[in-house]
Amino acid sequence: MNKTLTLPTPATTSYGYLWRTFLRLGAVSFGGYMALVAMIQRQLVEKDKAIPAEVLAEGISIASLLPGPVAVNVVAYIGYRLRGRTGAAVAVIAVLLPAVMAMLLLSWAYFRFAFATHYDHLLRYTAGTVAGLIISTAWQFYQKDVKGSYVKLFICVAAFAALVLLKGYLVTIILLMAGGLAGGLLQLHGRKTAPAADITETNTRRFDTPTLLSILTLSAITLAYFANAARYCQQLYARIALVFSGISLSLFGGGYVMVPIMQSVLVHELHWVNDQTFLDGIAFSQLTPGPILVSSLFYGFKLAGIGGALVALVATFLPSCMLMLTVSRFYAIHQHQGVIKNILAGIKPVVTGMMLASAVKLLQVLPADPLLIGVCAITFFLALRYKISPVYLLAGALLLGIVFTVLTF
Repeated sequence: MNKTLTLPTPATTSYGYLWRTFLRLGAVSFGGYMALVAMIQRQLVEKDKAIPAEVLAEGISIASLLPGPVAVNVVAYIGYRLRGRTGAAVAVIAVLLPAVMAMLLLSWAYFRFAFATHYDHLLRYTAGTVAGLIISTAWQFYQKDVKGSYVKLFICVAAFAALVLLKGYLVTIILLMAGGLAGGLLQLHGRKTAPAADITETNTRRFDTPTLLSILTLSAITLAYFANAARYCQQLYARIALVFSGISLSLFGGGYVMVPIMQSVLVHELHWVNDQTFLDGIAFSQLTPGPILVSSLFYGFKLAGIGGALVALVATFLPSCMLMLTVSRFYAIHQHQGVIKNILAGIKPVVTGMMLASAVKLLQVLPADPLLIGVCAITFFLALRYKISPVYLLAGALLLGIVFTVLTF
């Protein structure tokens, strides 16, 4: 592994650490990608000090500009910065494993016993906990990346307002690009750059064999998807792989943005599932931890059992992770250049605004429950003041939801 691409840390970060940490976080990562980001901030940045906050902010900035599930791409980036490509694979598998096992069980029960989805109230108070975690993380990002600069504060507030008032992933893309442009033009990081010696070794190996293979594979997947190659393929596993890998590389904005497009492809074009089955798959993805795109496993299971489920799962997450690692390599080569630092200095306030907006949107769709607001406030205080692990905070919220369910059954 090229040592210049590995982030120096206070202590050696083992594969075992990556596995244990992301497995634990993956088991309680309810509430969208910003929830997982908040948990990573608490565990890896503040408690374990495995990565500095800048690395997490960089991962969010890069992942937000790329197709595929944002949270998983951020995890891949962190694993890559800590332990290279193998570290990325370990981190991604670990964070997805709890959701995969839960979705496999639910898929089997659904298609075997016509299991119904009426248990979303179990997660009633996890939403408040997630919102509190996101707000506390946004506050940490504000303190580090926004505070002290009126220009950065304006960018942050403008991004927050735009994301709360306007809909559509195009808004996010425009804001990120505008923030980067402002950072570059106004030199928000400063004029000074790091010594060129920091990147000399990587300059000679920009296109190593894995990178070239990734670029060729990603190009082939994209061409096959837009050429509608799945329509002409007779082998079911190959068709599943072509469809879900194409979705992974062609849709931006995370899982919720992808849902209507997936419905159009799977229900109306391919007729693989009907509307009710599609919606049940989405509902199950809300009952399980992890990204909403784990629902691809549910649809793959319907088509071809466990084999189809695993093919759909790999096809959904592997291509976007490959793209993330390819882009991360080029970023690692050029990250010390002044223009890159200035661009990121403009993007980071946008990311802070994105976090705050996601928390507000999450709270907007929840019922007006004083206890729910209290859970959010308590979570914010405990996470910020006492650095309590999000695992325990979310476990407490789940327990509260179970008590509520039992009392109102």
